[in-house]
Amino acid sequence: MRSPSLRPACLGVIGISFCIMGVLGSQGIGVAATATERTPRPLEVHAHRGGAGLAPENTLAAFRNGMALGADALEMDLHVTRDGEVVVIHDETLERTADGQGNVADLTLEELKGWDAGAKFAPGFQGERVPTLREVIALVKAAGNTRIRMDLELKYHPDRPGKPEDFEQRVLEIVRETGFVLRVNVISFHHPSLSKVKALEPRIRTGLLAGGRQAPPDPVALVRQYQADYYSPSFRHVTAEAVAALHQAGIPIVPWTVNEGAEMRRLMGLGIGTLAGDGIATDYPDRLLNLLRDSR
Repeated sequence: MRSPSLRPACLGVIGISFCIMGVLGSQGIGVAATATERTPRPLEVHAHRGGAGLAPENTLAAFRNGMALGADALEMDLHVTRDGEVVVIHDETLERTADGQGNVADLTLEELKGWDAGAKFAPGFQGERVPTLREVIALVKAAGNTRIRMDLELKYHPDRPGKPEDFEQRVLEIVRETGFVLRVNVISFHHPSLSKVKALEPRIRTGLLAGGRQAPPDPVALVRQYQADYYSPSFRHVTAEAVAALHQAGIPIVPWTVNEGAEMRRLMGLGIGTLAGDGIATDYPDRLLNLLRDSR
């Protein structure tokens, strides 16, 4: 049974808010400043689904917590509702994360908002809803966080790639209207989508996701083929040889989803964090942040 994260207790100290989060990871309690300016880290901390081990995934509560902890990026998954709204949810259906049923693509936004997306994680999060992409951007803006990026994963079913056909355009319309073109990374396992995004908006930074049972034989060639800016593989596929080849080509690496301290240390030992843009995506950003703090 998961326990809900406590609401942050914030103290004003010389004009900077410090939030102590009641979030207990394997490395201890996460404590981080929410100041928008700080010394850059050599390794970026990507809060996977906002930090899915600490709060209900892909909810405003998770993204709020990820920002308060001090993550460098908030990773999230995008789908489109029946009435064309871009929403933040991982699965095509509601059953796993919400108390409702049905396919996201078959529901209107109003129908989707009728279901609770927090209580399944823990009772203290009851009332959380599936947010829209616009709502998450509004949350980041309201927090005054001018440095954090957003990893926008365009979700495609393996048997139905490219549905809806204007998925990329809908997402780009939102990030343009909100002024977030330079604040997002668009990522996807459906690699042609990355090429399409680059053609529509060359300023967008993209990341090529890779998973499956076997690693791609030539990740450098794959990244270049789809004009991606960085490579984001399953952590199980990261080897010293792959890191060396990608870094030699000037390609940053952001492995996913790394939740144990030992694996975080292994990846760092292989050189993750030695090239600008390297990062680690984790459900427990507090663990990685504490590890980086302790290794200074």
